[in-house]
Amino acid sequence: MIEDGATEGLVNLAGGDSRVIFATDEWFACADNLLQRGPPSFDPAAFCAQGKVMDGWESRRRRLAGHDWCVIRLGLPGAVVGFEVDTSFFTGNQAPTVSIEVAYLPDVGADDAWMPGAVERALTGGVRGTSRSPEQIADAAAATAAAGPWYEALKPSALRPGIGKDGVHWFAAAPGAMDADKRATHVRLNYFPDGGVARLRVWGNVVVDYPELASRGIVNLAALTNGARGVGCSNAHYGTPQALLQAGRGLNMGDGWETARHPHRPGIVDVDPETGLQRSDLSDWAVVRLGAVARSVERLVIDTHHFKGNYPESALVEGIYAPCDHRGLADGSVADASVDGVDQRQWFTLLSRTRLCADTQHVAVRGCDSGDASALQLEAASAGRPLSHVRITIFPDGGIMRLRVHGQAAEPLL
Repeated sequence: MIEDGATEGLVNLAGGDSRVIFATDEWFACADNLLQRGPPSFDPAAFCAQGKVMDGWESRRRRLAGHDWCVIRLGLPGAVVGFEVDTSFFTGNQAPTVSIEVAYLPDVGADDAWMPGAVERALTGGVRGTSRSPEQIADAAAATAAAGPWYEALKPSALRPGIGKDGVHWFAAAPGAMDADKRATHVRLNYFPDGGVARLRVWGNVVVDYPELASRGIVNLAALTNGARGVGCSNAHYGTPQALLQAGRGLNMGDGWETARHPHRPGIVDVDPETGLQRSDLSDWAVVRLGAVARSVERLVIDTHHFKGNYPESALVEGIYAPCDHRGLADGSVADASVDGVDQRQWFTLLSRTRLCADTQHVAVRGCDSGDASALQLEAASAGRPLSHVRITIFPDGGIMRLRVHGQAAEPLL
């Protein structure tokens, strides 16, 4: 399905704090551009001492033996499903052919010191107009081979010039490219022999070390880094539920989940004077699969950062224990199921419908002794109830930047 660009429910493993730790040649444009969040851009008037400034990774025309390649440490290690290779604006200077290798390197450490020059690169990033010497490339190749086995996830594949939609290429990862019990921590992108690519997305599912996650106590189980993922929503006009799970408070309004204005909203808004809420059930929703079953939710955060004129009027948050629901509750509903005659899949309320404010972190806690007098209160009836998924319903529409669900991991989710 990745060939058709169907990435719903998948995570860009090359997001987060992913980092290029080696590149053979960065003459026209640095390899770090491959990992930029936003779409590539093009300025026809932008030139520098090396030539045309491109938004991507572009090496010079190779005149020595070999081919160009780079190594990326994934910020979100996981199981790779496929790749998105974007050559937008590289209309005659794209890499004609690429391949991608993946590796599970749990023992090399997080400081990248195993790769020659990586520590120095971390201080400055890539530098346009530079290239590595044949000796430096040989040293990096030897270190890469010694770090562990590499698996060909994408065999050499041709790329089209980046003209319009033709610039976006979808590739499925080779079946069985890695052992089932391993996760990719690094990728190597090979150009044959040289050229440019604007963006690289590595689509898949984050895989966490469950014992380590459980040992950390109460954590945000709705974080991409902890294995959470958005599995469905009613409307993704300006963003997907995956955005809710990213680190930080968000770069700008486009960094969150925002729905279109509800097409059936009333012409005149009617507000209940007692509740202060609109007399309307019009809503949109998103479902998040947590990184592990939470023993109970102890703290909830709804952040409308950057949403100042388009935040939701209010929100309702519910949970459900459905660890074996492989459909992912993508349609927001629940299949009938019971264990020993007891229904195990009923949504229960974590936070009742609550008015939201613009550009604000709304915090809900359990109990009144949290020390935060301004905090909202989680529903008392939800205490001690395990859950695997969370559904946030917004009324009637609007945007949310982040959703945090703090609890202790109680059991893994497969």
